[in-house]
Amino acid sequence: MPVAFLGVVMLATMAACFGMESDRMGWIVGFQVIGLYGFVGLSMLANRTIVATGRSTPIAQRPSDWRIGEQGLAISGADFETRIGWRSLVAVVEEKDRMIFAASPNTNFILPLRVLDTDQLQAVRAIVADVRSRGVLGAGVD
Repeated sequence: MPVAFLGVVMLATMAACFGMESDRMGWIVGFQVIGLYGFVGLSMLANRTIVATGRSTPIAQRPSDWRIGEQGLAISGADFETRIGWRSLVAVVEEKDRMIFAASPNTNFILPLRVLDTDQLQAVRAIVADVRSRGVLGAGVD
């Protein structure tokens, strides 16, 4: 989204500069292109750094146990335990390789589908469909 916004701003600036001398127009476009590629490049570098840091944390290296049931979602490991009820989850989104349990904009519990066998995946889908049909999923969220 920010890249699209920057592109629109670049086009608007170029349109406003058409009355200027042509040598200034080249400098303006050049600075805009450098700024755009700099922004995209630094964003990619920051994202890679964050992902690498997350993977190197001790908690990411240890196994975790997921329990999904009628009450909600419980995740535990050697040093932590998290429980969240269905009413506190905003949404459950199934993508091609993962299931995302969204609790807030910065708290998402991500379950890779590769760790589930077919029966487990069907059971999780059935539980999620049940809480959706009963209106429990996200019911406590304003």
